[in-house]
Amino acid sequence: MNTRKLSTHVLETSTGKAAPNIKVTVYRLDEIQEWKAIRPGQTNADGRCLLLDHGEFPNGIYKLTFHVGAYFAAKNQTTLYPAIDIIAECNENQNYHIPLLLSPYGYTTYRGT
Repeated sequence: MNTRKLSTHVLETSTGKAAPNIKVTVYRLDEIQEWKAIRPGQTNADGRCLLLDHGEFPNGIYKLTFHVGAYFAAKNQTTLYPAIDIIAECNENQNYHIPLLLSPYGYTTYRGT
C-alpha cells in the first residue's frame, strides 16, 4: 500500500513567520504532457498544507502553484510574483515535503522532511 504524502510549508523570510492562507494548486503532468489540476489547498495558520495523501499520490511529475499575489495584496504589500510554480519529479516511495521560503521579491525551495 502506498502511504506517502505530498506536503508544503510556506515561511515568509522577510518577517520570519509562517505564511497563512496562501492558496496552493496541485497539478500532475499526464501521459500527453499536459498539466491536470488535481486539487486546491490552502496553508493553515502555521503555513502548512497537506496536498496529497496515500493512494492519491502516484509516481509522476507534479507542479505546485502558490498564489502569493493575493497573500501580499492582503498585507498591502507589492510583490514581483503573483504566483510561483515549483515542479518536482516524485518517483520514490517516500514522503515529499516541499517548503517555500518567500519574500516579496525572491523565493527559494528545497526538499524537506
